[in-house]
Amino acid sequence: MQGHMNRLGLSLAVTLLYTPPTLLAQGAALPSPPEGFLGYTFCRNGVAESWVRADIIGTPQAEEVVVHEQVHREEAALFPSCEAWAASLSSARRVIEMEIPAYCAQWRLVVARGVDGDSLQREYSLRISAQAGAMENRLDVLEMFRRDCT
Repeated sequence: MQGHMNRLGLSLAVTLLYTPPTLLAQGAALPSPPEGFLGYTFCRNGVAESWVRADIIGTPQAEEVVVHEQVHREEAALFPSCEAWAASLSSARRVIEMEIPAYCAQWRLVVARGVDGDSLQREYSLRISAQAGAMENRLDVLEMFRRDCT
């Protein structure tokens, strides 16, 4: 039951996170990043766009978010439309597969600044597991991260 609820929560979170702004009322402001997110990528008119939280603009953290979200835009570009990419994020496994390359790009940037890469991989793996609703698989995610991000 707990796993089902996690998947249900994941589906809802992914749906809300990737709801195209075109569904918003005409002239309405675009949504800001969801609570707890420093940035996110969303679909507008079939194209992936990324937003970064205004209070981090100009910081090293913003640079990390930009690199991370760039990967998501590149992932979306491989689909017929951004909405098709967003619709593909229908399972914890798909979210994990999408997030690992993005966090890997971010990881490379932060490690180049001198941060301990091993500790950062563990931290990012926990984030990915939590975002995917797959905390019970966090060690598998860490193994995948280490394998795919060298």
